[in-house]
Amino acid sequence: MNFRPLTIPALLTLLLAGPGRARIVVDDNAPEQPAEAGIHVPGPGDATGGGSPASQETVSFLNKDQLHGSLISIDESSGVHWQSPEAGEPIVFKTGQVAEIKLDAQRPSNAPVSAERIGLTNGDKFPGNIVSLDGNTLVLDTWYAGRLSIPRAMLRSIIPLSGGDSVVYEGPTGLDGWSTGRTGIERSWSFRDGALIGTNYGTIGRDVKLPDMSSLEFDLVLRGNSQFSVGIYSDRTDTFGNCYMLALSAGYIEMQRFSRTGGSSDLGSAQMQNVMRNDKSHVEIRTNKEKKSIWLLIDGKIVKEWSDPAEFNGGGGNIVFSCQPGTYVRLTDIKVSKWDGKFDESASPEAQSDEDAVQLANEDRVSGHLEAIQDGKAKLSSAYAELSIPIDRIDQVDFAAAHADQAKPDPSDVRAYFPEGGSVTMQLNQWDEKGATGSSPNFGKASFSPGAFARILFNLPAQQQNQDANDSGADGDSPDQGEHD
Repeated sequence: MNFRPLTIPALLTLLLAGPGRARIVVDDNAPEQPAEAGIHVPGPGDATGGGSPASQETVSFLNKDQLHGSLISIDESSGVHWQSPEAGEPIVFKTGQVAEIKLDAQRPSNAPVSAERIGLTNGDKFPGNIVSLDGNTLVLDTWYAGRLSIPRAMLRSIIPLSGGDSVVYEGPTGLDGWSTGRTGIERSWSFRDGALIGTNYGTIGRDVKLPDMSSLEFDLVLRGNSQFSVGIYSDRTDTFGNCYMLALSAGYIEMQRFSRTGGSSDLGSAQMQNVMRNDKSHVEIRTNKEKKSIWLLIDGKIVKEWSDPAEFNGGGGNIVFSCQPGTYVRLTDIKVSKWDGKFDESASPEAQSDEDAVQLANEDRVSGHLEAIQDGKAKLSSAYAELSIPIDRIDQVDFAAAHADQAKPDPSDVRAYFPEGGSVTMQLNQWDEKGATGSSPNFGKASFSPGAFARILFNLPAQQQNQDANDSGADGDSPDQGEHD
């Protein structure tokens, strides 16, 4: 990693001195973790009380170092220009060492609501509003890049989005609104650098008014003598009340129907080897209260479903998190939203055919050739009729695999995530305060609004190799690897 010399001599001396693998460590410094040699740079929002941090933006490197500050610009030739609060001058990093940049971006309040999510064959998902579709091209109107023209061969699915903005809570931004448990060790939970951090026995909860159809998702780092639990639909925030409680670790999962007066009953458990990552996993819990069913997704994949044969137990709309002694828990990007009951997955390759498939809202399914979409209606030619179907009566469209193409990945590709969900893979040419420019075989060249992206991943092949190593248990850099084998 190359640093431009800073004007703060003390920081420069620290950065350049010491043994060869000195590291900048700003967050993973729980008391239970083994001490690491390196440089500990405090983040701008370190706190155990309420309040918002001065900056939520971070740059993370392939060696898992992190640095807080703000992104100034990205240039494909010179690299990432970053302003750290510890430095008087901007620092320039070569993009070859950067893993991720997390940006303090939100979807503008006056931006048009996206009516559809377009899935592409390379895994990208574009929120937007369909203008038209014909035999060659889909035209998508977006708030973040204007109109995009996407070749039909690159399309995998179309999923209409219902209910507009479904998010009911996003955070955390501090401890305001959170309740710590009446039992447990004092200050077992704290807030630092945009994260809730638990380092000892205790609970922390919040009234998020969980909808009857809900999605609770968060990014999780879990280390040590791990025992981490999540309560949903609890009638209390300071402890587990009447609720459903999910116990989660690197090796197993267990769902309990929990009652303060009647004890708890086990709804089922499962082994979960090599599913949770050592660095960070994305956890999502989806619930259909009417069907009394709960699903757990890890990194976008369904790993378990539970159903309660009795009456639904949730007595409130609260969520509660709990950790145990010897555990280090770090929760970021917590989001609670209304769920439309759909799983954002296209048909498996084995089920795909030469025909397009349209899943209707009444659970009917029709196949044929989707000839066009225009003026809010889809024209489908099937073996038995020509159908004109309003888009709002469609749950999902899966395009025929036989006619599909896929953008070839490039080592210089980045993957940028939209604040409202979805992502785009592209070659990023430039980013500054005016916005970003990039290109991809999926849409050609495009200019994106300044607030288009919440985070950007770099060096995707190297990160995939790291993920494969974690999945195989070969991550030698993890201090607690032995406990995950």
